[in-house]
Order: sequence, then structure tokens, then C-alpha cells
Amino acid sequence: MRPSLLFALLFLPMLGFTQFKESAYHCRRDSVISQTKYGSVYITQDHNCPIYSWICPDPKDWMNHYDIAANFPELAHFLNPQQNLGTFPRYWNNLNAYHGQYYVYGPSDWMANRPVYISDSFLVEIASDITYFRIIKQELIDATELLLTLDLYGEEAFLRIRLLSFPQGAALWEYTIKNESWSKLMVARDHVRTYDLINNDCVDQKCFQEFQFDVIDLSRIKMKD
Repeated sequence: MRPSLLFALLFLPMLGFTQFKESAYHCRRDSVISQTKYGSVYITQDHNCPIYSWICPDPKDWMNHYDIAANFPELAHFLNPQQNLGTFPRYWNNLNAYHGQYYVYGPSDWMANRPVYISDSFLVEIASDITYFRIIKQELIDATELLLTLDLYGEEAFLRIRLLSFPQGAALWEYTIKNESWSKLMVARDHVRTYDLINNDCVDQKCFQEFQFDVIDLSRIKMKD
């Protein structure tokens, strides 16, 4: 094989990794976790990146954009709750673990971004394909703990939300339904920009799969007094 042709064949696969300029991505790429010819998964420490605004969009703008009041009349006033939760946050998104650190996430498919708003009567996912669950009972145990009884796809479920002192601005969400239980970490909207962001960015198209985070180590979290 001619040397020039061999060099061309060796260099060709590298073109897929250099075809995008960093300016094509939505955030500054401070640390690249993985990269393909379609895009990259990267960590950004730029907490002013516009992705942070997309993670928890303004609920009123979301309502107007999707004409929620007309299409879902029962949700017309969900942003004006009457029950007093004091300083307990109502608007949350997922908090994820990766290599011992905590991150918020910018998914490739934005239908996978599902921040949650707690109203008086509904637990509402602020997403383009809206999902909401009826709150049967809401009980503020104290300033750090909220207990919800939900109609979860026709089954009665319990959601216990406990505020944490670590990670900052986070809470442990514990679901129980029949003999099944699971938990996850969520971060209040006001603390989303506290964390670096892992973005799964294929620029002008969806990536083939979402980034897989580590299992949350519950032994590390600290309850708020």
C-alpha cells in the first residue's frame, strides 16, 4: 500500500472527532468524558451555560408554550398552591453521582428532562410530554420532611421527601408502593446552579443513548436537622 494512502486511511477515523468546533456545543467543555463523531459527553463548570435554564424552565413560560390551561383544565391553577409548605421547595430536578461527585444533567433527548413541581393537588412533570399524578394527601411533617400520598398510575403510593444538609440543596425522595420501594436524589431549583453539569451533546441531533450515572451511595448523604 502506498504510504500516502496508508496515512489517509489512518487519519480518516480521526476526522469524526474533529469535525465539530467547541463553539458548536451548548456549553464550554471543561472535561470530556467521551466523544464520538456525533458529539460528546462532557462536564462543564460554566454555571451560566443556558442549559441550566433548560433544566428547570420557568413553569409559567412552559404553561403558556404548551397551552396547559386549555388542554389540561385541572392544572390551570397548579402554580398557585394554597397549602403552606413554609420554605420547603416545590420545584426539583434530578441530582446524579459520577466518580464520587454530584452533577445535574443535560440529556440528549430533552423529553428525558423531567423537573417536578409539587402543587396542592398534583405532582407535575414540567416536560413536553406532560405527566402528572394526583396528590391524595399532603402532610408537612416538619420543616425538613414532606409526605405525599399519590395516585401513581392507579396505585396508591407514598412519597417521603427529606431535605439534606449534604449534598447541598438536595433531598432524598423515597417512593413506596405495595411491596416495592425505591429512592433517588433531587435538587431544588434554587440550587441547580450549585453543581457542575454533565451534558450529553450531539449538537444538531439526539445521541444514540443517554449517559449512565453511578448508583447513589446513600451512606454519603446527610439529613438536615
